[in-house]
Amino acid sequence: MASQENNSERIKNARWASVYHPKIPLVIDIPNKDLATLFFENALENPNQPFIIFEGKTKTYDQVRKEVIKLANSLLELGIKKGDRIGLLMPNCPQFIVSYLSILSIGGITNAISPLYTPTEIEFQLKDSETTTIFTLDMFLDKVRLIRKSANLEHVIVTSIADELKPLKGFFYKNILARKNPKPNTSELCYKEIISKGLEKNIDVKIDAKTDLATLQYTGGTTGPSKGAMLTHFNLLSQVIAVDYWMEWIGGKLPGIKDRSLGAIPFSHSFGLTTSFMWPISVGGLIVLVPDPRKLESIMKLIQKYKIHFFMGVPILYQKLGEHPKVRKYDWSSIRGCISGGSALHKSTLDLFEGKTNALLVEGYGLTEASPVTHINPVDEKYRRIGIGIPIPNTLAKLLDLQTGEDIPNEFNKDGLTREGELCIKGPQVMKGYWNQPEETAKVFTSDGWLKTGDVAKMTENGFFVIVDRLKDCIFTSGYQVWPLEVEEVLCKHPDISLAAVIPIKDDQLNDRVKAFLVRSPGSPKHNSNELHVFCKQYLAPYKIPKVFEYREELPISPVGKILRRPLREENAESSALEKQTEKITL
Repeated sequence: MASQENNSERIKNARWASVYHPKIPLVIDIPNKDLATLFFENALENPNQPFIIFEGKTKTYDQVRKEVIKLANSLLELGIKKGDRIGLLMPNCPQFIVSYLSILSIGGITNAISPLYTPTEIEFQLKDSETTTIFTLDMFLDKVRLIRKSANLEHVIVTSIADELKPLKGFFYKNILARKNPKPNTSELCYKEIISKGLEKNIDVKIDAKTDLATLQYTGGTTGPSKGAMLTHFNLLSQVIAVDYWMEWIGGKLPGIKDRSLGAIPFSHSFGLTTSFMWPISVGGLIVLVPDPRKLESIMKLIQKYKIHFFMGVPILYQKLGEHPKVRKYDWSSIRGCISGGSALHKSTLDLFEGKTNALLVEGYGLTEASPVTHINPVDEKYRRIGIGIPIPNTLAKLLDLQTGEDIPNEFNKDGLTREGELCIKGPQVMKGYWNQPEETAKVFTSDGWLKTGDVAKMTENGFFVIVDRLKDCIFTSGYQVWPLEVEEVLCKHPDISLAAVIPIKDDQLNDRVKAFLVRSPGSPKHNSNELHVFCKQYLAPYKIPKVFEYREELPISPVGKILRRPLREENAESSALEKQTEKITL
């Protein structure tokens, strides 16, 4: 208790306190409430309020509540119990929401998996988390069948996008009918059937919000391979309540109108889960689902049709929308605010998007280990474009010296900035640790409980944080993390490649993309970009596949035989004169 009181006092006296909106408290009381209870309370309070719109089909809070209860009871009948890990391999669709909430209501631990993943990647996440049950769409069923036995899956529950479409309606309907998606076999369960057979009785499972896990959110972490961040109900609830205060600052509340959000960021991603799924639930809002955010005009049509208030996205999405030839054709006036996260938002992207749409765009920052949001820019014109902004309520941030690990003092240079250090976070949204990895957990926490982000930053005199660079080699592309080692290992599986090194490069919009340097096996041929792309596609999600492949005779090697990426990054940043001396294959 004394520690919490001390943290509260530090937050109230923090440098960023002076730029907070007067109606937003720096410290907020978070109830000890689980996320299922949060949903059920809002559903009972707003039974006839629209909750989900998917391809023109609306479901109210009460309709979803009944489906959640029936599915939850069916899961209990299957023998699934509190603490079991349950996978979800689906895009943003009504079944994801119902399944997720049902899992939470029985005290299960959700394990959302990107639909872009290959069977190898899906298998790793299932085995690492010891997941025994998975919900999936029929379009991904072949992937699941490939790894079901090796992943030790006991239950496979199958649904279809077509189940949630209006008859003969919907953007995807003709494509769904045309597809020859596999049907559930006798060893698999039909989602619709287990809901229809479920009892509509209250779920009596006791959940301790502060100690019980809600989700294993997989991430590259601040170092090493993918790890499951253990996020409790309290972690996520504290996040959505703090974010709600910020949303009120960004857009204000319109009397008599519920908040309408666009669910475009994948819910399998921590940014989408918290801001586009859990936060709307916390305010009894409406979520208009977008299963495929690559369909840009569809997004603009939905914003105009449903008069969307809030829209979360990654920088490249805002860039592409700003560049779209029809962007001015659509009405963006309902937008109260957009938040960008997942990677750095460049000023050129912000200016382009706001100039074309006249919609407010602010940058946020976070990491999966912090549920994920830790910082957001204020909306005041004077302050809203300073780095990643300031910490959200209940959150402390500081910088540690990169060599000594000591706190960096608040001493400012002529530009009003501290010297750089590693950004560290403390707050109720910070994870319990990594699943079954105590040693990796210890690496990202200081002895007094601060989470080390792995990012290098500076702080301004009034408490804004500016990211300088990433401490580790992680590549952020399209809002996702790509670890070079994983890509290098895949490339070296190719019989004609002996060595590989992967680095980030900038595209024309200054977004990070993946580049691979390759050394051939002796006597082997060079392969063109299409051949290499096809090979990588067997093992990697599309965003992890390099966009540029370049052959070299050799790669820089350390005295102990380790491939050095830094010289390649530095060289790549130099003039194109050196590039002309090498053979480059560009996708």
